[in-house]
Amino acid sequence: MTSFREKWLAAVEQKNSVLCAGLDPAESAMGRGDEGLSEKDDKLTFGIRYLEAVSPYCSAVKPNVQYWKGEPDMEFLAILSELAKELGLVVIDDSKLADIGSTNDAGLYHAKQKGFDAVTLAAFAGNIKEAAEQAKKRDIGLISMCLMSNPEYESVKNQWVRVEDMDSFPNSLDTVEIQGVPHVRKYIQLAHDAARHGLDGIVIGAPSKKNHLKDEEIFAARAYSRDDTLVLLPGVGAQGGEASAIWNYFDPNNVIVNVGRAVMFPNGSKSTLEQQAEAAKHYQKMLNELRTK
Repeated sequence: MTSFREKWLAAVEQKNSVLCAGLDPAESAMGRGDEGLSEKDDKLTFGIRYLEAVSPYCSAVKPNVQYWKGEPDMEFLAILSELAKELGLVVIDDSKLADIGSTNDAGLYHAKQKGFDAVTLAAFAGNIKEAAEQAKKRDIGLISMCLMSNPEYESVKNQWVRVEDMDSFPNSLDTVEIQGVPHVRKYIQLAHDAARHGLDGIVIGAPSKKNHLKDEEIFAARAYSRDDTLVLLPGVGAQGGEASAIWNYFDPNNVIVNVGRAVMFPNGSKSTLEQQAEAAKHYQKMLNELRTK
């Protein structure tokens, strides 16, 4: 079986790119204006043309399933996944699975059926180990949330989580005792558990002067990750995140840099295929320059 990491690295070599194209087309009825589809757009046609336009400059595509919940959308995703494979892309199902084991397994099953190569996980129930075993059984990659960049996550990442196995947290600076029991910050626990249970990767938002993510947090996440851990890096592009900081800590080829609206809608809802292709080419070049410094 070919692992998700192996598929990703093969695509990076073939495309000379670490760019992942977000595929999150907001329908006009959502009221996003120029940050979404026009009233005339058909989602499947948009998706097909978009993939064909940007695929020469990308190694992956990541549809967020929250944007694909209309009546025919699941069928559309299967078609787009198959097309993406034909175009040499790996496909990430951005579902952020966050339920009990049987429900997560159902999500993994259907993702595999639709041809996805990996699924994102938000282990709210604390069941990373179980999800890792299920993903391995289904032969599909799994990427766990770790450090998100939205303002509300600042308090969440700093929550103290009880440590069961003190030996696996060798840096005493990362632990504190609360009522005699060792604890670590939640994001450290998430990075640690992803590595310990063999997940393919973790999600780290792109840091910037506008968000709460800090270099020392990325350093700590790296310290508890394996050398082959992949990083899915959202937030570059319209959200203003800076990709460069991540390569101070993670291998240049191990970072999957997702750019969504800035590639989908570089000129708003009237963006042409040429403009989408040019935007993808721009990010490919920019990211290649950063990761080879």
